[in-house]
Amino acid sequence: MTKTVWPVVLLMALAGCHQATPEEKAAAAFTVSPLKPGDGADLTGCITKVARAGTTDGSRILIEDSLQGGANGYIRINDQLTKITMTSGGSDSIHSVRSFVDASNKLSVVESYDIKDAVAGQTVRPLTGQLIVTWKGGTQTIAIGGARNCIDAP
Repeated sequence: MTKTVWPVVLLMALAGCHQATPEEKAAAAFTVSPLKPGDGADLTGCITKVARAGTTDGSRILIEDSLQGGANGYIRINDQLTKITMTSGGSDSIHSVRSFVDASNKLSVVESYDIKDAVAGQTVRPLTGQLIVTWKGGTQTIAIGGARNCIDAP
């Protein structure tokens, strides 16, 4: 006869009984999709592009123009391109925390990242942090990496 440790059995039973909360269902109900070529082509100035942390295929999930006030950007939710506008926040030379919303206020994006030093002679500064994306009541937190292409603007 095989002896099963009771905590393992209890954990398996509890996992099978878990009912997803409305928040868990809403968060699972949307996907932050990769941007497509040309998304954000209207943006100018210092451009910030971010991808899911560890992404090596060149895909990005957010692009924005890094302005301190009135910044604009793009993100795809369920593969639909959505323009977002900065509502609050700011940055300095080493960190940025900024909030964006879409025109309908059903989508909000909070980006928080640390800005690393550029390689000597280059204007691209690597960044790491997270995006908190809330859409129709569901929220996903996504670890990100990326780059800001503008050395002289915070």
